[in-house]
Amino acid sequence: MIFRSLRAAVPHLLVLSLSLSLLALPAFADSDSDEDEKKKTMTGVWVTRPAAPFVYQDPDGFELGVAAPVKEITLMRWELEEDENGLITGYNTYYSMDDQGGSQSRGTLCMVGARQGSKVLLSEAYAVYGGFPVPELSTLTIFRFDCEKRGRNKLKCMGDGLSSIPPTVLKAVLVRSKRAGDLIPVPEAAREICQPGA
Repeated sequence: MIFRSLRAAVPHLLVLSLSLSLLALPAFADSDSDEDEKKKTMTGVWVTRPAAPFVYQDPDGFELGVAAPVKEITLMRWELEEDENGLITGYNTYYSMDDQGGSQSRGTLCMVGARQGSKVLLSEAYAVYGGFPVPELSTLTIFRFDCEKRGRNKLKCMGDGLSSIPPTVLKAVLVRSKRAGDLIPVPEAAREICQPGA
């Protein structure tokens, strides 16, 4: 009698065990996607290759007091860290000039952002400008980048200035740097302003 009950229960047990094994499959798929996500992280040093062109409406671009568009280029070095939720913090150290080598400017900005899949959005505010710390500007967003990752080591971005600066638009390609100690280090003052105590 017990044997007959067990024999009747076998098909149900098979269905139950098959169902349980199917429920376990998404966990394995999630594990694979977690590994894929780790490969996509923004953590690391990124540099412009080649220099990024940008254009802005200079209030004195034509002559003193007469605005006109001015085209320049910039070299950028982004040092970024992405957490497990896709939130990003870091720094943008840049050097800009016009095509004749004049109108030079440099600085380091605090960066915050987020990544979802291959899409990356970053905002930035000044920490150091012209070699001087400017902590009072570190919470005033001046620029935003809308980027797309192309593989693990390439990033294509469009950037635009916000209302705190003259109208500015930039196109950039950044690549992951393989050199840990890159040529443009983040100034200690910027580290203290952007992420005190980090």
